[in-house]
Amino acid sequence: MKKSVFMVFIAVSFALTVCMMSSQVSAAEPVTLKALTGWPKTSSENKAFFIFTELVEQMVAKKYPGELKINYIGGPEAVKNTDQVQAAQRGMVDMVFTTNAYYLSVLPEVDAYKLSEFTPMEERTKGAYKFMNELHEKKGLYLLGRLGLSEKFYLYLKKPVQSADLKGLNIRVSPMYLQIIKGLGGNPVVIPPTEVYVALERNVVDGFCWPAVGIRDWGWQKQVKYIVEPGFYQVPNPLVMNLNVWKKLPKKFQDLLTEASIEAEKKAVAYFDQLAKDERPILIKEGLQVINLPAAEQQKFLQVGFEEGWKDIVQKNPQTGPELKKLLTKGK
Repeated sequence: MKKSVFMVFIAVSFALTVCMMSSQVSAAEPVTLKALTGWPKTSSENKAFFIFTELVEQMVAKKYPGELKINYIGGPEAVKNTDQVQAAQRGMVDMVFTTNAYYLSVLPEVDAYKLSEFTPMEERTKGAYKFMNELHEKKGLYLLGRLGLSEKFYLYLKKPVQSADLKGLNIRVSPMYLQIIKGLGGNPVVIPPTEVYVALERNVVDGFCWPAVGIRDWGWQKQVKYIVEPGFYQVPNPLVMNLNVWKKLPKKFQDLLTEASIEAEKKAVAYFDQLAKDERPILIKEGLQVINLPAAEQQKFLQVGFEEGWKDIVQKNPQTGPELKKLLTKGK
């Protein structure tokens, strides 16, 4: 009799334990990743990030409902864009989508992405992603992917030019294209995007460099008259995470985020390729004119940009620069 009572007690205790564990699992909070972007929420550049987050939401809903969430905190209004990757390093946020120019002080080698001659997908197959991620991990970061964008930068001017000689022109730059403007004889002026409109309005600068899309987000098309061909470099917007946060994620979430990143790379390239094609006629309709430099001048423009860009990267990174050049160029 005593044995039967004891067995019943054990069974009841086991059942209660299972129920409690089940209740705890069902009540567990989802894994939430805090994210920042280098641009204000409505900026065109952020579309690549939102393509990624939408994919994550869809995959989570299908595979692990309610278990993983990305909480978008905001852009530079939340944390200054040049401080965002450091915030990820320190664990203040978990994820940052930004341009390489905003964290050169953390990882100078990431500047090489602008000179890549491949799409993000090709960089994965050729080993460039693996090598770049190893460099990120040494800085306490994990490189999820490069969501931007295989899209070119352009020079936008208030007055026309007839050659690749930019002598006498003050051009707004970020660190991204400082070398090409200097190499072409221009005077690079590093100022944040928030100050560009006023700088153009007051003739502090004669023009600026920016991707094929996005200048209408800031209203800059009202202050310039010309778009100079050829386009140069490519827009390289990495998506990075705090390394410790990445390592602590269950493998199923690591796999899901990786899958979403790879898919987002493909979708972002296609999206921005179409967006760039649609943008040019709009800018022309708003009064901008396209300056097609002569063939020899276009070649000079691109050659100077390529040579000056790699020269700067190799000088600053003598150990890793040559390997990055090998991985990111077609061997010319």
